[in-house]
Amino acid sequence: MTTQLRYMMARGPRSFGGRVLSVALAATALMMAGGACHLLDVTTPDVVPAEGLNDPLALPTIRAGAIGDFGIAYTGSGASGSGGTVEGQVLISGLLSDEWINTETFPDRVQADARQVDRASGTFTTVFRNLARAHLSATSAAAKFRQLSDTTTNSGLTEVLSLVGYTRLFFAENYCSGVPISYPNPDGSVQSGMPLTTSQMLDSALLRFNEALTVARALDTSTAGRRATRVSMIGLASLGKARTLLAMGRIADADTVASVANVPTTFAYVVQHDINTARQQNGVYSGIRKFKRYGVADGKGGVGLQWRTVLDPRTPFTRVPATNNGFDAATPQFDQLRYTDEKAAITLATGLEARLINAEAALLRSDTATFMTQLNSLRGAPPAYILAGVQGTAVPGDQPRPVAAMVALANPASPAAAVNLLFSERARWLWGTGHRLNDLRRLVRAVGTRGGYGRTENTVFPNGLYFKNGLVYGTDVNYPIPLDEQNNPNFTQCLDRLP
Repeated sequence: MTTQLRYMMARGPRSFGGRVLSVALAATALMMAGGACHLLDVTTPDVVPAEGLNDPLALPTIRAGAIGDFGIAYTGSGASGSGGTVEGQVLISGLLSDEWINTETFPDRVQADARQVDRASGTFTTVFRNLARAHLSATSAAAKFRQLSDTTTNSGLTEVLSLVGYTRLFFAENYCSGVPISYPNPDGSVQSGMPLTTSQMLDSALLRFNEALTVARALDTSTAGRRATRVSMIGLASLGKARTLLAMGRIADADTVASVANVPTTFAYVVQHDINTARQQNGVYSGIRKFKRYGVADGKGGVGLQWRTVLDPRTPFTRVPATNNGFDAATPQFDQLRYTDEKAAITLATGLEARLINAEAALLRSDTATFMTQLNSLRGAPPAYILAGVQGTAVPGDQPRPVAAMVALANPASPAAAVNLLFSERARWLWGTGHRLNDLRRLVRAVGTRGGYGRTENTVFPNGLYFKNGLVYGTDVNYPIPLDEQNNPNFTQCLDRLP
């Protein structure tokens, strides 16, 4: 089944205590799972006056708002300082880890690449605000769906509840402990949130995914289309829940939730992009290929994955022309080819990720046979929603294609090699989807602490001399909460910067 839902909405920005909480948007979402096609047709909304937001006819517009705000928070539209665009969680998390390198001149992004994030950075303040805005937008949408819809026939509630869960999960995965969640009051004032520890943030994400699952399982199944929608919504909420449990270190529980019955390998929830406006464009493509602010890394800081040296069809790249440099006119510009134009879709939740969670659970219970079967099954039949361009192509805008079958992996020689293999496969499959930073954090987290693997930081995170501006890599393993958040009287600074 392929279910496509296209909506557009425009709203004016509104500011609360220095934090912008809504924004003009236009978005498309795409959900995919195996089976017959079913198209949900709705009237494309335009601008809805405030008094119309209590009408059930406004629900498609409200849902569009939540999806649009989430898309900007997740994928972004480009890079700050480039035509009014901004990066999302995918680019900034990959920059602090080993996926991307900085190829331009903005000092705050250079510092983040060198693991010295500036709390006063305007770029990263905007990215943080966008995630907060996405959380508020989806939370508000959920309230409207509860109020105005039949939640057994309208899948909007379960969908936006899952998006709420994902925004909280991103706060936990990519930021330090102590993120506060604030809400606007009806009179326009702000209910300032208290700082939440990372564990509390994960608990709150889990709660939202559980709510989404409850609603999804109650969806009507009287028609083929409704049954397919129910399967998709259960898959979205289940994968979000499993990813949250993985971040908590509850791998056995994550394995159960990420079962094939809950999340088929063919399932994918995909955020779709378009060229109608800059806001709708794929920000990962634009931030790298179009604006040349980011590039594909290789062995970053002496320990990063060799994305370019070791070729892999899941992570293709190119340099066109062969002398192409980044915006700084000095750093070689290697462009990713997972997303080959501004319209390219980006996966948020997939059955592929569920199978990787199953593989990790098998490894940790010493079931090497199942571990290898899970990994090699994916390699033998790559899911059709993983698209990639041709390695080294001179025509980087060519349409990507499904990844061809790959040779099976050999059994690892030691437990440490098995962990290396697991995280290498996760890196290649989940490239450019905002997973890598939290995976590196899990590797260096202490054993016994939220599923940590106990590796030393300088064997995982880039370190030593940074490649420009005379810098040395710092010690950041997550993003700090922006200085701007001190407008919240309950907040001072991160509670800790631990992995």
